[in-house]
Amino acid sequence: MATWLYQINQQQWPPEKYRTDIWEGEEETWPVGRLVRGDSEEPQPGDVVVFFYAPTGGWDWGFYGWAVIVGWHSRDEDKEIRFRPTSPSDRLKMDPWCDREAKALADEIRGRVKQGTMWKVPDHLVPRLRSGLVTWAAGVTTEEGERVEPGEEVEE
Repeated sequence: MATWLYQINQQQWPPEKYRTDIWEGEEETWPVGRLVRGDSEEPQPGDVVVFFYAPTGGWDWGFYGWAVIVGWHSRDEDKEIRFRPTSPSDRLKMDPWCDREAKALADEIRGRVKQGTMWKVPDHLVPRLRSGLVTWAAGVTTEEGERVEPGEEVEE
């Protein structure tokens, strides 16, 4: 089982739209533009995908939820991911994980290439990612976690 990071562009798909359209337990299908890491590997049913809005291009950034991948379609340049969000996604979309640890972890996952749609999360970072998501959703900050308020400047 692999874990993937799906980066959402705030101009193309604002967080308000994510909040109204994405609900735990309801399957969705999204396009995938560019697989940055994992080019030799494709997402498989049963893998996990986490959703991240980058700080660049908007003020409401952070990790918004996660889901189980239930399907993957790839033909030529066209790629689509089908997923079913799971708990605590409904909680996270209302209060995204957006502290310094979240930013540092997203940067580590994305590496030098910050523009793209999906990255495979290196196995050694998966426990840190899971812990951060559920800890934040429970209303506790992470060890490194100083909450960064919406609109506060964060270097990309």
